[in-house]
Amino acid sequence: MRHFFILFIFLFSINEVEDKFIVTNYVNRNDIENNKSHISKSTDKDVLEINNIKSIALKEWIIGILNLSINKKKALKEDTNKGLNDIYTSKNILNDHKHSKGQQTIDTEYNNYLVGKTDFSSDKGFVIVDAKHSSKTIYLRTQVYDAFLKMSNVAEKDGIKLIIISGARSFEHQKSIWERKWKNLPNSLSDREKALKILQYSSMPMSSRHHWGTDFDLNSLKNEYFETGDGLKTYNWLVNNASEFGFCQVYNDKKTNNRSGYEMEKWHWSYMPLANQVLERYNKNISVKDFKGFIGSKIANDVKIIDDYVNGITTCE
Repeated sequence: MRHFFILFIFLFSINEVEDKFIVTNYVNRNDIENNKSHISKSTDKDVLEINNIKSIALKEWIIGILNLSINKKKALKEDTNKGLNDIYTSKNILNDHKHSKGQQTIDTEYNNYLVGKTDFSSDKGFVIVDAKHSSKTIYLRTQVYDAFLKMSNVAEKDGIKLIIISGARSFEHQKSIWERKWKNLPNSLSDREKALKILQYSSMPMSSRHHWGTDFDLNSLKNEYFETGDGLKTYNWLVNNASEFGFCQVYNDKKTNNRSGYEMEKWHWSYMPLANQVLERYNKNISVKDFKGFIGSKIANDVKIIDDYVNGITTCE
């Protein structure tokens, strides 16, 4: 409305100017006619008509200029709005992409992360494993899952199916496993004996590599499965190819690899590019004095939980 009001005032002014211009010219021409008889009244009428035509043309030209200006502003506004919408849309796409893929770093305070006190569902450093690659709801660190997907895709081309049956485990999850096994052992055993019995295949809470989301268990939790049929075929493929994607069987045969700690686990694979970094931080930041909040925590030092178990691995180097 503001544009049309300005246009009305402007055209009204033009009318006044044009009328004065025409009348003035008409009077001047009458003066000339009195002095020059060869200029006729018909000529004056022609001049007046020409001036009227010029006035109309001038008005149309001004209206055209104003309309052009208004249209340009309107188009600029539309382009600007479109540009902003494109920016917002792109930002949302990027955010969705980031959210779906996760991020390389964790949100959890690092020492809490090291001992499993992480909410995997809210920490953007973790992603949920797709149902076609898992047997239940499982989380892994982002870069670990990315590497697994690459390995799984190649394995499928070779007729190998890799299913993750366990991934990231919280302190509470590991505590439930530990205490369930502890309570099922005979009371005749000492606390140290109970701990060593459980530590054959299960970690003490606050010491598990599963806390980090860098390790997972594949297909079965029995070594026997990987000794025949499809299990053997899968295990042989992993031994020959997993290292190309950064994965290592950290708990291999203790007798042939001169390591301490857990018994052999053919199902347990670790993403070493990240796990090695986490292990280094763990050794610097965590001590047996930090172990608390579960049955048997007081004998963590007696069983050398950090020296023999956390660090009792094969690095595949």
